[in-house]
Amino acid sequence: MDTSTLTEMERALEENPFDLALREDVALAHLRAGGTDKALQHLRIRLKQGKTARALLAAALAETRQDNIQAARPFAEQAALEADYKAALEAFHEDERSALRELLPERPLRLVHGGAPPAEGKVLSIHRSETVRFADIAGMDELKKLLRLRIIEPFLRPGLFERFKKRAGGGVLLYGPPGCGKTMIARAIATECKASFTAIGISDVLSMWIGQSEGNLAEVFDKARGDRPAVLFFDELDALAYSRSKANSDHTRTVVNEFLSQLDGAGARNEGVLVMGATNMPWDVDEAMKRPGRFDRQVFVPPPDAAARLAMLKMKLLDVPTQGIELSAIAQRTEGFSGADIDGLIDVAKESALVREIESEATSTLGQADFELALADSSPTTVDWFKTARNLIKFGGARQTYKDVEAYLRATKQYN
Repeated sequence: MDTSTLTEMERALEENPFDLALREDVALAHLRAGGTDKALQHLRIRLKQGKTARALLAAALAETRQDNIQAARPFAEQAALEADYKAALEAFHEDERSALRELLPERPLRLVHGGAPPAEGKVLSIHRSETVRFADIAGMDELKKLLRLRIIEPFLRPGLFERFKKRAGGGVLLYGPPGCGKTMIARAIATECKASFTAIGISDVLSMWIGQSEGNLAEVFDKARGDRPAVLFFDELDALAYSRSKANSDHTRTVVNEFLSQLDGAGARNEGVLVMGATNMPWDVDEAMKRPGRFDRQVFVPPPDAAARLAMLKMKLLDVPTQGIELSAIAQRTEGFSGADIDGLIDVAKESALVREIESEATSTLGQADFELALADSSPTTVDWFKTARNLIKFGGARQTYKDVEAYLRATKQYN
């Protein structure tokens, strides 16, 4: 490709910075012209807008050109999880494909750690990747059914929902105790919707400079609108949309006002953009955020049930040397444990086995005794959250708002 053609592509990209395919083309053109640094600059921007196999493979190739194999391999591994991985390889020259295949041989990534592939909807994936599906989330069948009906199907079958004047997009607030997989569920929803996923943290928006936070928020929404269908996910929503009646700062109020303004573009401007939020403290989120057209769909994400806890234990102990562990009994004894609590329990049990092996200098396995010690030293971190929620329901007039939480408390005999 000659210099003039690349210059024309750059000019076209300046006029339409949200043309994602064009940005990938420009990055590849720079890469093939020897401009690896410029290619990486474009690819970093592209990957912030949403990850695709082609962009990830290009980033992997760029890093190999700089002899940075450690940085290249994760990009290639993420690309291999995308459904269009093999098709994306065809966009590269033969020598480029050879280099990429050396980074990651073509094999099912879920089998890298050995064992059989997970059964549909039964286990929690131990792989940390951008692509998460409902099949990777343990249990929660009723929650998945609800999310599929209220969120995913409008994206996949817009014609059917148009008959009932139901639109694809809007706002969904996932709430519940910490460590129960709200972020993972949001990623799975994006994958099932075949939409780009952009996760926004507090540091991506808030700024010490007057007006900058509002500008950052507007830019985030504009990028999502340029990449439809898109899922825009705000973690720790209470920090960005803190109740104005409780706020002591004018800055907090202006940020919430801007947030509301962006959400109110839900008619035409936000069509095809699903705005999701997650919070551990829904009672601190500004009430105006929960009105129709904004985060009007609020979904309670409870701790995993016994079946889900058993599946998590099985998956997380895959390829770990174990002997005589009564996983079903452990699953029954960990009621109220969040997914993070299960991780912590397993880590404590492993520490016990490791100490024993170090002290005895003999090969050891993880056993029931290690879990007994871990259980004696562990308790669910969700208890305080449910105490707060119960008090709000019983004495704070929030019964209608948190009726799903009340039903869970009654089912688990915590409502007294």
